[in-house]
Amino acid sequence: MKNIFLSIQGKLSEITELKHIDKNWGQLLYEKPPVKFPCALLDIAEIDYSQLGNLAQTADDVAVEITIANYRLTPSSGKAPHKQNSYAIFSIIKDIHQLIHGWTNGEFQPLIRVKLKKVEAAYGYEIYRVIYLTAWREFKEYGQVSVHLTPEIHATCE
Repeated sequence: MKNIFLSIQGKLSEITELKHIDKNWGQLLYEKPPVKFPCALLDIAEIDYSQLGNLAQTADDVAVEITIANYRLTPSSGKAPHKQNSYAIFSIIKDIHQLIHGWTNGEFQPLIRVKLKKVEAAYGYEIYRVIYLTAWREFKEYGQVSVHLTPEIHATCE
């Protein structure tokens, strides 16, 4: 799982607007979060495993959460002179989606977006959580667990 987080984190680093990309350990709950804005924080809330036999398992419907946060510095009212700057977070969300929707590093099924939710926040932060689903298989080998992409089956009809 660590390699999956690091892989997604590396992919997100292609978005130059993001100033901080990290695992979500509650940084945004602090009055002064230890992050630079805008940021993307990664987490997995829960994984359901199914048994395949011989100690192999499938991690099913894994919800990868990407929390995107920005500090609100620009007013968005109708007469504000630079109101378009207050909508910058939506451009970042779109860029993240364009980059990782359907993407895989070969260790997990392609990431598929299933939900976007506004997160209530204090201190002038704007926060959205985007959830992508994926899956993978794990095989126990000599006391180690290795992760493999679920094989695809292709059939041709004649």
